[in-house]
Amino acid sequence: MNKILIFIISGLCFNLCAFAEEPHTLEKITVRPQSGFSTQVVTASEISGMHLDTVADILDHVSGIDLRYRGTQGIQADLTLRGSTFEQVALLIDGVRVNDPQTGHHNLDIPLTLFDVERIEVVKEGDSAFYGAGGIAGSVNIITKKPKKKALRLDTLFGQHALFGQAGSLSLPADQASGRVSFDHKISKAARPNTDFEYKTASIYLTREFDSSTLDTLFGYQKKDFGADSFYSNLFPEEEEHTETIFSRTGLESKLGFGTLKNNLFFRKHRDKFILRRNSPTPVNYHTTYVYGLNSDLTLPTKYGDLALGLDVGRDEIYSSNLGKHTRIHEAGSFGFTPKLGERLSADLRARLDYYQKWHTQESFNVGLGYDLIPQELKVRGSASRAFRIPSFTELYYSDAANKGNPDLGVETSDNFRLGLSLRKWFMELGVDGFLRQGRNLIDWTRTRPTDRWQATNLGRIDFRGIELNSKIKPNLKYGGLRLDKMTFSYNYTGPDKQAGGFYSKYALDILKHQYLLGMDFVLFGLDVNWQFSYNRRYYGETYFVGNVYLGKRFLAKDFSFEPFLKIDNFSNTRYTEVAGVLQPRRWIKSGVKFEW
Repeated sequence: MNKILIFIISGLCFNLCAFAEEPHTLEKITVRPQSGFSTQVVTASEISGMHLDTVADILDHVSGIDLRYRGTQGIQADLTLRGSTFEQVALLIDGVRVNDPQTGHHNLDIPLTLFDVERIEVVKEGDSAFYGAGGIAGSVNIITKKPKKKALRLDTLFGQHALFGQAGSLSLPADQASGRVSFDHKISKAARPNTDFEYKTASIYLTREFDSSTLDTLFGYQKKDFGADSFYSNLFPEEEEHTETIFSRTGLESKLGFGTLKNNLFFRKHRDKFILRRNSPTPVNYHTTYVYGLNSDLTLPTKYGDLALGLDVGRDEIYSSNLGKHTRIHEAGSFGFTPKLGERLSADLRARLDYYQKWHTQESFNVGLGYDLIPQELKVRGSASRAFRIPSFTELYYSDAANKGNPDLGVETSDNFRLGLSLRKWFMELGVDGFLRQGRNLIDWTRTRPTDRWQATNLGRIDFRGIELNSKIKPNLKYGGLRLDKMTFSYNYTGPDKQAGGFYSKYALDILKHQYLLGMDFVLFGLDVNWQFSYNRRYYGETYFVGNVYLGKRFLAKDFSFEPFLKIDNFSNTRYTEVAGVLQPRRWIKSGVKFEW
């Protein structure tokens, strides 16, 4: 580990020395190769057109993602992908993993506002070779926005259930130094008993350009206080929770004579106070986790392709009234190569070794291939990967009357295979994917009888296979006062094949079988309208249809614009649950005004 630290610190020093070099124009760095991997990118313009309330809500519009809400307005949700559990998806901010080591229930405590997001990259296959432990089923990488123009944004929100919110962002770009500060605040008395909430989010982004390097830093803070009716057990409907998240990242990227070197120093603190009985605040569990480390990536262009080398070192800590005090250190090295194979054929190879003291060395890899059957129009892509995940601290050490952790848990792994076809022609994009994920030693909470405690266990083999269809059409059709700008449609099917039996499963087999998503953007007599529909059918749960609609009108002046709007979430007034026993709100009407200078 000392050698790795010396190497990375040397890299940082080498970056700093590069400040004195002759001026160079920095090339745009691609966060992820796109050769053959199953990747969906949600752009800033698409995010703006969805008119959402929180960053987490963006993921609810990505095919294959099952965002299982317990609390609305970004209070609490579990992120699953193509039949995974909520622990099996790597979550990142600017390529830095921010998964919570206590439990995946906190992964979506993201201290960013919608103003901060440039795009979101979703990789729908094993991704440990790029980001390490956690990417069993894939990854979600939130790329933050760089200040490009001077702007001030202010949003207001009002609605049923005493909903009140305000958000704002100020961007100040300059030739060498730029910055942005953002905030978001929402409060509500609840759509049903014991689901009141209040949360505050703030972020600061600063960047400084040097001759051949860029130094940037991101700081985010978020605090949530909420009633958690039946969140984790329907035996205790008066649960209460308070969480606090701090995240910081400082990056240094330099264009060197022989390649590009990028380093990230990161820190995340998460504090969770959980009260089992709100009106009788005992027992109370306190959990505080720390995740910090340094990663370094060097990209070397060669005659035959681009070579990538990476080193990572990090530490996870937890201080808990229930789980105790635990720490774990990990080190990793990675190698990647993107060969030059001509205009039609593309490929990418990535391999990585991670070392954890308790679980020793873990190997992962990604191989992707793509071929243009018709240049720029029709492409076939395939990939294979191996990924892994180490247990969370809750799975290892948690204990109460209904659940018991297991300190002897092993690492879970998956082998992933995918074949897809994509078409871009005229005003439409079409795609189809077939996928297979072979999971081994998957970790779940199981029991043999309904009266037993849930026990964290390594299961046998479970395979998940399925198909995904996606389409996007931008026809720009006009008829009278109607203009249809965009339509999106997706369908996802996932089916499990369990090789082990004789037990009840709490999470691993509670998956979405059929998912249909439909979105429409159109203008009706000058009014901007956005419809979002979803139909979901679960293997062991409900079947439900939910629709949301947004109506707004933007008014422009010389240096100012404002947009009054009306939103109706769940306009069909559907009664449904996404997590057993946790009812979601019925129809919820909201309104407000967006201002921009």
